[in-house]
Amino acid sequence: MVTVALELTSHLLEEGGDERRLALFCSRERPAGLEEAQARFVFSPHRHEVANKLLWLPDVEGRAGLDAVLYPYWPCPPRRQAGAPPAAMFVHDLAFRVRPQEVPWQQRAYMGSVLAPALRRAAAVLVPSEVTRDDLLTHYPLRGLEQRVHVVPVGSGLEHVEPGPLPEGLAPGFLLAVGTIEPRKNYPRLLEAYRRLKRRGVEVPLVVAGRVGWAYGSALDDLRREPGVRLLGHVDDPTLRALYQSAGALALPSLYEGFGLPLLEAMGEGLPAVVGAAGALPALAGDAALLIDPTDVVAIADGLQLVLEDGEVRRRLAAAGRERAGRYSWRAAAQTTWRILDGLA
Repeated sequence: MVTVALELTSHLLEEGGDERRLALFCSRERPAGLEEAQARFVFSPHRHEVANKLLWLPDVEGRAGLDAVLYPYWPCPPRRQAGAPPAAMFVHDLAFRVRPQEVPWQQRAYMGSVLAPALRRAAAVLVPSEVTRDDLLTHYPLRGLEQRVHVVPVGSGLEHVEPGPLPEGLAPGFLLAVGTIEPRKNYPRLLEAYRRLKRRGVEVPLVVAGRVGWAYGSALDDLRREPGVRLLGHVDDPTLRALYQSAGALALPSLYEGFGLPLLEAMGEGLPAVVGAAGALPALAGDAALLIDPTDVVAIADGLQLVLEDGEVRRRLAAAGRERAGRYSWRAAAQTTWRILDGLA
């Protein structure tokens, strides 16, 4: 979500033109990547999201002289003052309602308390996929909400990034997993599928690029102990692009995604992907990735082996992936968002 918020903001600045002027509300300092942005910065004295949302933003947004306000990360304040500008907000996914057992109780409590009142007060609600739109309307059947929901697919921010070197000791051809280590990314089943591959004689490293998240149980220790697995943690964009360009396949057997940015990034690099047939991934993938049942370890292993070893499948998915990824861009997302904001002003 941070990546989406920063990329969208950056491209809104690029696409804003001379007639639009932006004010960026920030927690204490300018966000990474936007330090030199040509915008008015308004800084909060608070660091914590709850303090900003409940105390600071309801006061400052009404005094900032705005025609409209966009909340690209979390929902708009659940309580807004009279005279506040019309607000648009981004809902990235409904994981806390669709798969609550895999979301920390703090996030369930926070989103469960603020999202409904925020939706009632928002003039526009942006979502990254039709699946997220359907999930939102299913779980929040609020009067008039359907007419205010807009699908704004996101883009890949790696296309203008110069690839860096691979991490030391890593050779091309590895199996790549990208994503926070948390339950819905399905690392335990991916690890078991990887073990099956090794028993079949498929000897490639499994490289995991992603932050340590929450409620991962034994998955983190199991990944650390498994021979052939390399945990990189969070990597910068040049390293990430190098990983996509050098991997043999992307493994993304996720149990739920509101969009699926790693799949889009992989397709843009022509990297064949094996992805879970769940959430928004099938719609994003189309025929450009191999869909598998993410709850079936054998299906995950079979899919990965096919994509790693079948040259014709690899060529077909690589070509289809590049073509499909070309339909998504941050420029288009920013232009769509500007049209929505202009309609609110």
